[in-house]
Amino acid sequence: MILLFGILKLILKIILIILLIILLLLIFICLTSVSARVSFWNGEFDWSIRYLGVKILPRKKSDRPESQKKKKKQENKNENHQDQEKEPEQKSKKFLMDKILLKIQTLISRMDMAGSGLNALPPALTALGKAITWYAVETDILVADEDAAVCARNYGLIQAAVQNLLSQSGNYIHVRTKKIKIQYDFIQDKSIYNFRCRVKLQIGKTIGAAAVFLWYYLKDKKQAKTAVIREKL
Repeated sequence: MILLFGILKLILKIILIILLIILLLLIFICLTSVSARVSFWNGEFDWSIRYLGVKILPRKKSDRPESQKKKKKQENKNENHQDQEKEPEQKSKKFLMDKILLKIQTLISRMDMAGSGLNALPPALTALGKAITWYAVETDILVADEDAAVCARNYGLIQAAVQNLLSQSGNYIHVRTKKIKIQYDFIQDKSIYNFRCRVKLQIGKTIGAAAVFLWYYLKDKKQAKTAVIREKL
């Protein structure tokens, strides 16, 4: 009996240690962040996502000969399939209409859920904004046109759009550093648009935003059901 009690006590300690390790891992994950880099500079678009300093996206494409052979075989199969396939146009249109009607019916059946989701979206977005930090925001824009009036108009529109975007987003999202450069040129006929930034998303606050969305969604759903029951009574 004493031996059995000792074994149970040891198993309980092991379970508690495992639960403690899992809890510490969850806390660590919640305190970490996912960082993304987005760049459109000199006509080239580039992006990457890192977690704990390790690049997770985009993944490198494999250039092995086997993958290329498989790709060619798949292309040949698709070509042969297209040559052999000769379905009437009316039949394909009928299938398309059936799919559209099915989508419409599904959308109508979920309208009550969508309404609750839309009501829960604003507080969730406010909470999500606290989890996002923009830093190293940089623009290098050259508005150019041979027509001075057109160039001045475009310059004013872009200047207002960029400044309003940064000021409005700054009310919801933390913006640490920014370097905005917008110029105009009446001689050149081609404008240049360069933009790059880094975004940090804190996992813990993101989970909190999801919890806020779920809370308001369930609350709104409960109120809707209560209103329906009262109308029936």
